[in-house]
Amino acid sequence: AASILNRIFAAIGLNVKIEVEKQFFRGAYLDKLTAAFAAKEAPDIIAMKDLPTLVEGGYVIALDEYIEKYKDLLEDVYPTLWKGVTYKGKIWAIPQDTEARPLYFRKDVLRKLGWSEEEIEALPEKIRKGEITIEDLIEVAKEAMAKGLVEWGFYHRPNFGGTPFIILYYQYGGELQDPKTGKLILCKSAMLKMLTLLHRMAQVDKVVPPNMIGTSWRDIHAGFVNGRVLFWFGGTWHWAEWQRVAYHEKLGKLPEDYEWENMGFALVPAPEEGLKPLTLTSPYLYYVTSQSKYPELAFLLIVLATSAPMDAIHAIDSGHLPVRSTTVNQPYYAKSKFHKEVAYMLEHTTFEPLHPKWRAYKDAWITAITKVETGELTPEQALDEMVKTLQTELGDAIIIKE
Repeated sequence: AASILNRIFAAIGLNVKIEVEKQFFRGAYLDKLTAAFAAKEAPDIIAMKDLPTLVEGGYVIALDEYIEKYKDLLEDVYPTLWKGVTYKGKIWAIPQDTEARPLYFRKDVLRKLGWSEEEIEALPEKIRKGEITIEDLIEVAKEAMAKGLVEWGFYHRPNFGGTPFIILYYQYGGELQDPKTGKLILCKSAMLKMLTLLHRMAQVDKVVPPNMIGTSWRDIHAGFVNGRVLFWFGGTWHWAEWQRVAYHEKLGKLPEDYEWENMGFALVPAPEEGLKPLTLTSPYLYYVTSQSKYPELAFLLIVLATSAPMDAIHAIDSGHLPVRSTTVNQPYYAKSKFHKEVAYMLEHTTFEPLHPKWRAYKDAWITAITKVETGELTPEQALDEMVKTLQTELGDAIIIKE
């Protein structure tokens, strides 16, 4: 992107050259950023999440003025992605990449259950149409476990995240943020249904391990990659990860042909008939800092860095989805069958709320999930404890709805 701008400057005889100095932070990155600001040595551009923290701390600037000025360069950004960068009525970032959280399934196990190739290939579309629900797949999982084809029916992530927790809550009609006040929301009815489903899966139908929370990521990936788990609530980036990391006990890093032969993916199904399938997106973001001496140039650099040709390279190489609709027509992107087939999921996506106290909400939520899955508390008891915790810790920053 800098090279493109520099060539433009040279062509018009402008004696300006952009040089990009990269810094990568791992762990305590916000402390390092705060120190850089205190020393007046902040970078012009930063790439990270934590949007509300950056805005409330005064570390970044609103981009609405530049977005309006250069809107012809941004008209192919997926409209839904602007929701993920809008806070208190202003746009604060440009999405660097995005992704979806699909439900992966083992084709080879479904074959052993007697499914035809046509039935297996039709599964994602039936899920998209709401014709197959999580309740249906629980029955499939129970059958596969009873026949000794898998050890577990479902795996989900070992800590808090969008899938399946936030997605299920949204599917049951839950809200997480009030658009007018910006306050966080907990809808008790939706949260109870979500906790009840997880309790049922772990304690009643026993298709999810009760100690799923806290399981190592490697064990989780190995379980699905080696065919010991039928369904996995994962991310689109995992398709590429399984090709890079040696999770398979015989093959090591998976050839993509093995994935296509043995694995499939779909939207997270509706929990029950009448509800909708969904996914969730949590874009990585580019910001212009408040200490940038050349904020407009920094903004243009971001715009070029996320242009369709570069968006295609980043999406394919990192296993993410594009931020621009025109990216799917780029030759580099078009050569990836996987990316072409999952792009539709952005039409069904949702987002996490943008709030400085979201972390406290997530902590209370994952505690409730852990306790219902282990059987320590009933869903009703876990919800009651969660509500009390959030009222104590968040005060008037949260709205509790029935």
